[in-house]
Amino acid sequence: MTEPTEATDPYVTPTEAGVQVLAGAPWKRIAVIGDSISAGVREVVPGYQDLSWVDRISAVLRRIHPDFDEIRLARRDVTLAEIRRAQLPPALDFAPDLVFLSGGGNDFIRPGFDPVVARAELTEIVSGVRGSGADILTIGMLDISRAGVVSERFAGPIGEATRILTRITREVSQEHGAIFVSFTDHPLCADPGLYCGDKLHLNCRGQAFEATEKMCALAAHLAARSQVS
Repeated sequence: MTEPTEATDPYVTPTEAGVQVLAGAPWKRIAVIGDSISAGVREVVPGYQDLSWVDRISAVLRRIHPDFDEIRLARRDVTLAEIRRAQLPPALDFAPDLVFLSGGGNDFIRPGFDPVVARAELTEIVSGVRGSGADILTIGMLDISRAGVVSERFAGPIGEATRILTRITREVSQEHGAIFVSFTDHPLCADPGLYCGDKLHLNCRGQAFEATEKMCALAAHLAARSQVS
């Protein structure tokens, strides 16, 4: 079976096509907060550019707005509380019009995960961004347990925790008018060729897929907003 490349992958939107997808997008200043997913931790894959999802989206927005600017604050191994304390204030100081957030994975892989606390932290972050007037895009994480990359011992608990976090994130997003995109049950979740050797993060093929899904969610948000106005 021939391995996919950027030119043949139906789940990848190149920059030129992305400019068309996000034509008319108003966002000129983005802030990226969160954990390793937001940070774009990845591995090189033959046939794909060594770019994170945010590299790809930034390239598109820079084509639309030559005065585009960004701040990337996401870090590996941080919890929602750490994102709120250390990343949210400088993100808001940057005065973004769009914020990207992923978080909660490091909360549920540690002992004592409390969905109530996770909801409270997510609410503080999302409401803080929305209160500033900026849009915010949140995600439901990919369910890596479906790809056979984790042991059977941990697959069940990881899958369950991922769905709990996705549900909480969706509900908080809906309550505060955030843009939400769920990867949790996407068919590509089950493709082991999407992941790094650490069996946790997305490789460059996965990053390209993630960028495409987020651009589609942004485009859908713009279309819905134009219908309302």
